[in-house]
Amino acid sequence: MRRHTTLISWPRRDPRHYRFAIPNAVWEYHLRPAEFVIFSYLCYHRSTSKLTLEEITAGVHMTTNTVKKYLEALVDRGIVTAEWSLALDVQCITSEKFFTLPNEVFLLRLSPSAFVVYAYLLLIEDRQTHTCHPSYNTIAATTGLAKNTAIKSVSTLLEMGLIAVESSSYFDKRGMKWKGNNLYTILPVRAAVDALHQRQLRQLELDAERRRTLQKQKKYNHRHPRAALCATATTQTTPDPSQPCGKLCAR
Repeated sequence: MRRHTTLISWPRRDPRHYRFAIPNAVWEYHLRPAEFVIFSYLCYHRSTSKLTLEEITAGVHMTTNTVKKYLEALVDRGIVTAEWSLALDVQCITSEKFFTLPNEVFLLRLSPSAFVVYAYLLLIEDRQTHTCHPSYNTIAATTGLAKNTAIKSVSTLLEMGLIAVESSSYFDKRGMKWKGNNLYTILPVRAAVDALHQRQLRQLELDAERRRTLQKQKKYNHRHPRAALCATATTQTTPDPSQPCGKLCAR
C-alpha cells in the first residue's frame, strides 16, 4: 500500500508580530537621537495603556533623569501626552505612511545616534533588495548628527552585524573615476541578536572563570600565609631581584 505523506511547511511569521510601525512624519520634527529612541519605544508599546517611567527607562537603557528630561521635551512639542503615551495625531499610524523597525532592536543596546541612523536606513531601503545608498552628508542632515558621528554610527551598525557596507565608484563624462556613496544592505536582525547573546555568554564565562581563579588564590593564601605575604609585598614594591622580600619571608 502506498503511503501518502503530508508536506511539512514552516509557518510564515506575520510581520505585525515582530515589527512595529513608526510614522514617516516623525522626521519632520527633527528629534534628537535620545528623543527618537524614546518615541520609538512608545510606538513599540502603543497598544499598552500606560507605561511607567521605570519601564521606559529599562526599555531604552538610559538613566531615569535622562528619560524624564526627554519625555518632557516630547510632551512640550505635542508628540507625547502628559501620561507618556502617543498623542492622538500620531497614533493613527496605519492611515499614514510609515516604516517599521524590528522589535529586537531594543535588545541590542544601540547608542541613540546608531539607533537613529539604523532607523533612517530602514526608512529609505528598497523593500525588495533591502539596500540603499545615501551619502554621509545625507545621513547627517536627515538625522541631525554631525558627519563624523554619522560615520561612527555606521561603523557601529557594521560591527553589530546589522548592515553590510559596500563601497562604490562611478565615472564622469570625462572618464574620470570618482568614489560614490556606500551601498548599504540591511541584514536580518536575528543574526545580530544571536551574535550579541554569544558575546554576552562568553563574557559571563570569562567572569565566572575569573571568580574561580580568585577563590582558588584566596584559599591558597589562607593555607600559605607566608607566600601570600611575599606576593603582597612584591606587588606593592619592586625589590631587588637578588633578594625578593627576604625580610618578610624570614619572619
